[in-house]
Amino acid sequence: MFEPLRHKLQQTFSAQEHYDPVWERELDRGDDAGYFPHDSAVWVVHGGMSPIAAGIRALLTQALHPGALAGVAEHSDYQSDPLARLAGTIRWIFTLTYGDTTAANAACAWVARRHEPVTGRYVSGTGAERDYAANDPGLAEWVHIAFADAFLRSHEIFSGPVPQGADAYVREWAKAGELMGVANPPRSDAELKAAIAGYESRGELAGGPRVEQVVSFLKNPPLDPAVLPGYKLLFAAVVDTLPENHRKLLGLQRPALGPVPLPARLGGRAVLGVAGLALAKRGPAELAARRRLFRLGLLSDLSYPEAGMTGRDPMPEGYRHLRLRERVGSGQAAFDALAEGILNWSLHGRSGLRTRPDTPRVKLGSRVELGFGVGPARIKAPCRVVRLIDEPGRSGFAYGTLAGHPETGEESFSAVLEKDGSVYLEIKAASRHSNRFYTMAAPVAEAAQRLATRRYVAAARELAGGH
Repeated sequence: MFEPLRHKLQQTFSAQEHYDPVWERELDRGDDAGYFPHDSAVWVVHGGMSPIAAGIRALLTQALHPGALAGVAEHSDYQSDPLARLAGTIRWIFTLTYGDTTAANAACAWVARRHEPVTGRYVSGTGAERDYAANDPGLAEWVHIAFADAFLRSHEIFSGPVPQGADAYVREWAKAGELMGVANPPRSDAELKAAIAGYESRGELAGGPRVEQVVSFLKNPPLDPAVLPGYKLLFAAVVDTLPENHRKLLGLQRPALGPVPLPARLGGRAVLGVAGLALAKRGPAELAARRRLFRLGLLSDLSYPEAGMTGRDPMPEGYRHLRLRERVGSGQAAFDALAEGILNWSLHGRSGLRTRPDTPRVKLGSRVELGFGVGPARIKAPCRVVRLIDEPGRSGFAYGTLAGHPETGEESFSAVLEKDGSVYLEIKAASRHSNRFYTMAAPVAEAAQRLATRRYVAAARELAGGH
């Protein structure tokens, strides 16, 4: 039911008519954890839906500095192509947050190169005429401060306190400031607030015609009609969260009906809640980072300790063991077709399971959510690929269960080509029920497993039988 909205939101954030998050999925490459661990405050604040509100607040806050605003007004095509600029900013944020250090450094270097020609003169809040350059550390400091404040406050207001604490986020995100040339970014919430107060007390923030122009654009951007009403509600909520002195400089007022304030923040939470239902809990960038961390051995979220057990003989005790070997075709072409069907998830899809993988083709660390049943009775079964099988005459993979799966354990799927040309589907599984409820429903669960196995065999015959 949320598919049309999901499609519109993905188009908006990616500036692509046909959304395909290739660059996000490629964040699974790399050889280190990146600058921010998976349990960091940065991952918490930049995850979820509050960054949608934070993006609006950051733009409004950054516009208060006449130097930053001059760079945008004189060197940006934000009015003619706002979504492209949004997509570029999202790419930088997510690459820095979720990528390895090489990808993060490259993203910051790319931004710096884009900023090189952004120079000119502006009139400061005190009336003095000054030079500006986007790569100037002083100007970069304001952009960093406005960003950190916008994302932190938006998370606190719309999602709740940062579990690791506000200081942790500011301290961690200071690394982003350093990478963008900021000499001494704030490293605590108190320092962040003091830095903003310093700009205010020195009179470096100002309103004016340019600010009015930007605010007018942000009030009514050229968004798809399906998205625009929700955006306007969210914009009103963001305005409600701004400090009063910033609202005055921006020429904005708290949403009200005459003298009665409107519950704008409640409307903003509702919009973000609907966006959360339409979009995945974790986006492609975070999922890619988790694949990389799993591959590097830096993160394991499996619901059982014996990863790789279907590749051992014998498999560990304490699990129900399943071994199936079924002839499904003959010849090299049949083997290739079955192997490809296993590795592109077609075996699972053809067996009648709803299959939602985070990569279009199986990779080490890929996460897939399998769906059993119909409607409200549907059971979600999340798994992660723990092993790739790539041997002469044998191809496939094994995945292990994640939290929320009705079973705990591992299952492998292989296409096997014997010397006589016979092609087999091999399935090995070691599993046990994940909790007392599924233990009590064991006969039903085991019947479902037998049915799924028969369907896998039928699907394998379809894949190989055309050859």
